[in-house]
Amino acid sequence: MSSPRVQSARPRIDAALDALTEGGLALICGSAGYGKSSAVAAWGIRTDRPMRWLRASRDLGNALHLAADEDDGVRLPRLARAVRQQQLGSVCAAALLADLAAPHSELILVIDDADSLAESPDGLGFLRTLAERAPDRSRVAFIGRRVAQLRLIAARAKRQVMHVGATALRVSPRQTRQIAEARGWSGAPTALEEARRAAAGNGGILATWLEQMRDGGDRTDLEEFIRRDVVGGSGPLLARLAQPSSEEPNPELLRTLWEEGLLIAPADQDELGEAGWTIPRFIAETLELPHTLGAVPSSVEIAPASAIALRVVSPVAVVHDLGPLSIEVSGRTIDGTSIRPRSVALLHYLATRPRHAATRDEAIDALWPDAEAQAGLNSLNQAIYHLRRALDPDYDLELQDGTPTPYIRHEAEMVTVNLDLVSFDSARLRSTLDGVRRRARVDQLDDLLDSYLGPFAVEVPFEPWAEQHRSALDVGIFAVIEREMAAAYSVGDIDRAIDLALRAVRIDPTDGAMLEHLALLLEESGSIAGARRAAARAISALREMDIAPSPALQRLTVSSQQPARPALPQ
Repeated sequence: MSSPRVQSARPRIDAALDALTEGGLALICGSAGYGKSSAVAAWGIRTDRPMRWLRASRDLGNALHLAADEDDGVRLPRLARAVRQQQLGSVCAAALLADLAAPHSELILVIDDADSLAESPDGLGFLRTLAERAPDRSRVAFIGRRVAQLRLIAARAKRQVMHVGATALRVSPRQTRQIAEARGWSGAPTALEEARRAAAGNGGILATWLEQMRDGGDRTDLEEFIRRDVVGGSGPLLARLAQPSSEEPNPELLRTLWEEGLLIAPADQDELGEAGWTIPRFIAETLELPHTLGAVPSSVEIAPASAIALRVVSPVAVVHDLGPLSIEVSGRTIDGTSIRPRSVALLHYLATRPRHAATRDEAIDALWPDAEAQAGLNSLNQAIYHLRRALDPDYDLELQDGTPTPYIRHEAEMVTVNLDLVSFDSARLRSTLDGVRRRARVDQLDDLLDSYLGPFAVEVPFEPWAEQHRSALDVGIFAVIEREMAAAYSVGDIDRAIDLALRAVRIDPTDGAMLEHLALLLEESGSIAGARRAAARAISALREMDIAPSPALQRLTVSSQQPARPALPQ
């Protein structure tokens, strides 16, 4: 019994095709298994415009005859008449073009397996004519796998060209689960996600792998499908790229293979990427090639200028992590108490890290030090999921189109914060402290103290990494305050020195040394009552730390304990 075929929603390619304007030309490219034709067909069912297909056959004439038979003269009357009259292929092609240009046509013409059609001179000429003729109200889509060939056909196009590559055709984690459930998959979710990455999101490879796992692990069908259909004639090219070479590969070649789904770009350009260029693991294993292309520079830029921008610009999330946690994003204020404790701890942990990034093992060791490997990974995945949901309530919906929420990334064994979309108060404070090491302007120092609403990560008071970061920030702040207090006092600005001491005491009411500074400054300014209160607090704080108070502090408290002088008679 064959497994049921899954037709899950493909919002990514739907969004791309929805943006195809009148007279536009879409190049939909990717290796076998990405479901290009089925995705376009599903979109055609949803759209309110008529769609006709021209499927590659033995030659252009046969393809046109098939299209005429399917249309039966409804939308392509000129083509139907030319076919009935048994006209030459060139005449039938001209009739189809005339049907597209009809005043009320507004057709969507899909050329399926366009690169195969381009192998014949007549077919290549027809595709070029279709791309280069003056735009009409019709929309045209070329579906194929050889990106370079289709790009050459469209090089002189007068139509607006939109390119949709394999990255927009990848199945999302949710679609992967749907495919797995249809095939009776009962393994771990992490293994399924690893398989999606190993297949570079190619649904056909995933489906074949699931069949292999169900049938006992025989890789014959999987390897045959990858060699024959997915890789095809690109095997020798991948083999050359995998070999160490002094010659730097052409960026255009890398981009072409990436758009076909035969390579994965580095992580800064590809959601499935790692530190450098890689061959998808299933393909590399089948061809017996190394997974990583070590000789290819990771700095090669491959994002095509003509590609449609499918990513949504997300609003910046401002994390107030000094004092009780709160987050501002999209006009919402998220209270830290509404987020799961371990997700809060993960966010705080990433705030302490250089460039807000950590390996999976580092995060697990910091937050779940006693957990076994798999349990720790599961806990980390759950914490990331709930943190993403807190920052972006539509996260589950975004998963449907394969675009993970951009705030927190979990790729290539790294957990990172998107530096362009997330900012931390603690990071800004640390940056300001670094900028005022020598001398701070008055406005700089006031802004610094205004931004300090409390200690870092009060939600995780006993985590050693949080204590270390919290202590470093507090020490930095007090060092700046003490320096500026001394500078203000040296020029006779006692009021400024007192103000700084008061603000420091509000930051840490238990700092005995700062309370002592405040008491002595208040005494010198003539505020004796305030000086005595500050002295009493200072002595209490110092004694808790087993530090003997200075004679000056003791003098102030002794004076405050003397009996009040009797009131003068009226």
